[in-house]
Amino acid sequence: MKRFFIIFLLLLLATSCFALTESFGPQYDTVVKIFQGKGEPYAMDANWKSQTLLTIGVFNHSKDYDQYASHACDVIEKNGFQGKGVAAQIVDMRKLIESEEWVVLGEAQCN
Repeated sequence: MKRFFIIFLLLLLATSCFALTESFGPQYDTVVKIFQGKGEPYAMDANWKSQTLLTIGVFNHSKDYDQYASHACDVIEKNGFQGKGVAAQIVDMRKLIESEEWVVLGEAQCN
């Protein structure tokens, strides 16, 4: 039960870490909602750091996060960002929450 409570608190904090971001418009919001949905089980949250950088928070499970970033690029491109010089960056949520350390687990430059 204690472990469940700790995980719940971490998720609550993770959501608030990404919640204080501005919207760049509905097209950008659509991509964020995809990574916040149940269809993306690895993603805990996502936000646009700029109009050309999508960050996706995950809990590190020693997976190939460069490959996941490439998958994110596929999603980004299918939603109207083809040829716009957008990048995807996968960030370790646990490190961000526990020590405010920005640890990039994987990244990809989209077409």
